[in-house]
Amino acid sequence: MSITRRHVIVQGGVIAAGLLTSGLPGTKAFAQIPSIPWRRSLQGLAWNDPIIETYRDAVRLLNALPASDKFNWVNLSKIHGSGDVVKYCPHGNWYFLPWHRAYTAMYERIVRHVTKNNDFAMPFWDWTDNPYLPEVFTMQKTPDGKDNPLYVSSRTWPITQPMPDNIVGPQVLNTILTAKPYEVFGTTRPEGQNSLDPSWVTTSSGTQGTLEYTPHNQVHNNIGGWMPEMSSPRDPIFFMHHCNIDRIWATWNLRNANSTDRLWADMPFTDNFYDVDGNFWSPKVSDLYVPEELGYNYGFRTYFKVAAASAKTLALNDKLTSVIAATATDAAIAGVTTTSTDNSKAATENVPLSLPIKIPAGALQEIVRQPPLPSGMDTMDFGAAQEQAASAPRVLAFLRDVEITSASTTSVRVFLGKNDLKADTPVTDPHYVGSFAVLGHDGDHHRKPSFVLDLTDAIQRVYGGRGQTDGEAIDLQLIPVGSGAGKPGAVAPAKLEIAIVSA
Repeated sequence: MSITRRHVIVQGGVIAAGLLTSGLPGTKAFAQIPSIPWRRSLQGLAWNDPIIETYRDAVRLLNALPASDKFNWVNLSKIHGSGDVVKYCPHGNWYFLPWHRAYTAMYERIVRHVTKNNDFAMPFWDWTDNPYLPEVFTMQKTPDGKDNPLYVSSRTWPITQPMPDNIVGPQVLNTILTAKPYEVFGTTRPEGQNSLDPSWVTTSSGTQGTLEYTPHNQVHNNIGGWMPEMSSPRDPIFFMHHCNIDRIWATWNLRNANSTDRLWADMPFTDNFYDVDGNFWSPKVSDLYVPEELGYNYGFRTYFKVAAASAKTLALNDKLTSVIAATATDAAIAGVTTTSTDNSKAATENVPLSLPIKIPAGALQEIVRQPPLPSGMDTMDFGAAQEQAASAPRVLAFLRDVEITSASTTSVRVFLGKNDLKADTPVTDPHYVGSFAVLGHDGDHHRKPSFVLDLTDAIQRVYGGRGQTDGEAIDLQLIPVGSGAGKPGAVAPAKLEIAIVSA
């Protein structure tokens, strides 16, 4: 397959920016990648490609193991959880990304072991480039007439329907890749964490960022079957989805550093995983930073040149970290303005929820005077986008303790200042901010989740043209819409907090 500009931008994310700034011609940079198994996109892989054949064989072999075998396919899935019961898997906190990286790497090694194919690497489903369910997972039988163990009959997402653009499209990916710092990108620490006790790993009281609450949660829910449950790894497509989430983290790391807080970096996942001999593998978070050291790569290396951030960008990142590490309204930090409002009402499909909130005089003037931030993906220069972002305050909205009924079939769309909002208001409307969801199994069995959305660009779009007066209220609006196969439930946040953060 030829590598087009679209493939480099969408499949590689900011790999394009890395190649352009590295001083190396693209082909030379790729040639210097070592011979570590390369996780490739499912796009273009035929049903009988050796990668697909190996994965299919492994799923068949692991399913055939005795129920008492720790490598039995169902038993391995129970490391994640079963039904709606969590075992070791974190969601809604900052361990979400490293834990799933280790879990997927464990499966990858077991696949190599049982198939004797040491060149195997898990492929990823790049739902931005190809938003349809991959064909090799939707055929009940392979063209040679054999049953296909990658097919799961309980999935409900139509094979002819793409995942919605507002969940997996390029603009969503751009929002994710330009997010800073780590706790905005990769979900925040559990509220109140003060130790490395392992109970924090499964404490879901962090504030979810776009990567977790939009493509991760909503693709899970949309697929249906096992995917909205803690049993989701029973569906072989789980690992294609999580490889893409992991690839996005690796791509983000080309320009951004992970958290240095020891409560994140030093957390061990004790006896959560196995090595290929069946012994426990207990990495800590800092052991999981570099894919190459875990035995796979995505076709790019960390030697790509990363532009040094300016003092202003670093100062903004430090303040953002401080705000999200605490309850926003408790953050007494220079350059941070906060306000909040409580809520007791719920939004339904027919009646959206309006959350007007008073903004202190003059707090938004710098923002509405700024031109909208250009897409880092379009300019292929995320460093420039981040520098421009630091030149004006950022406005973060924290939706706290959000109750969502019928979680597995509900997606919540967020708008700003849309007075005539309806369920069929398109996401192309300039008032649209984003959408979020919780995994179906989180609906009634976990602490109510919280979410953070960056309102800066929407404020510029909605209020910039007409001018924002001092002390004017902004109006955040929520409306639930159907997701996957089912009717939407209701959504009710307990509180809206606004933090305006200046460098």
